[in-house]
This record gives sequence, structure tokens and C-alpha cells, in this order.
Amino acid sequence: MVYKLVTAKSPIFLVLAYGMFFFFLSIGESGVSIFWSIFLLLFGVISFFIKTEFIINQDNLNYQTMIFRFTVFQRNLSPTDINKVVFKRYGWATKGATLKLHKGFNIRIVQFTPNNVTAQLEKFAINNNISITKSKDYLLLERREKYR
Repeated sequence: MVYKLVTAKSPIFLVLAYGMFFFFLSIGESGVSIFWSIFLLLFGVISFFIKTEFIINQDNLNYQTMIFRFTVFQRNLSPTDINKVVFKRYGWATKGATLKLHKGFNIRIVQFTPNNVTAQLEKFAINNNISITKSKDYLLLERREKYR
């Protein structure tokens, strides 16, 4: 199943507003301030088009980050690449997981839609004999979900 990352757009608006402010402020100024203003504007515009997808199949996981349609980062993970899966609570009521890998950086899975990504990841880990660790706060969120 394909899961897509939900990102907050308000910090991007702040970067764009900050860049525009300094762009108009630096008109007629030195080239350095114009360079940084244009850099901030481009960074803000490009960050609108960043997409992250996480795909759970029966025999592997696929994590990729794209800008526009170009893949910037992609990682295909087989069960042998994953050391363990740590389930944690992120924020007040957000469940998430961290994939601890044998080689490379760990991958954090938080705020993906649909919200059942942690349940599907737990099923994947159980089916492929990957060790699982759950924090106390995560267990509290699981118990709270049962009674809803």
C-alpha cells in the first residue's frame, strides 16, 4: 500500500515571505543580498513540490523522496536490511515508527496518510521476523485507540 507524507505548508509561507521581504529591501543593494533573497525564494518555491512516499509490500519496503517528478532519494529495503522497528509516540497523539537499519541512516515514519501505516508496518515486521520495540507512550496510544 502507498502512504504519502503530509507536510505543513505554513513554514514554507514564512520562508517565502521572508525572501520576498529581503528581495524588495535589497533592490539597489549589493549582489550578495540579492543572491540570498533569490536563494530563499527558490528554496520556498521548490519545497512546495517535495513529495515523500512509503510503500509497504509483502516482501520489501520502498521509501522515496521526489521533487516534482524527479527522484532525489530512494531506498528499497528487504527484511534483511532492517535491524529492528521502534514504535514511538511523536507529539501528543501521533503514532510513528523508526526503521533501524544495519547500514545507512535510520528512516522515520511519521505523519503519513492513511493513518494505518504503523499497523501495516507492524504486520510487515511480524510476518518477516523483524524485532519490534514499543515505547510506553506508544502502548498508551494503542490502548486508547481500542476504547474508541
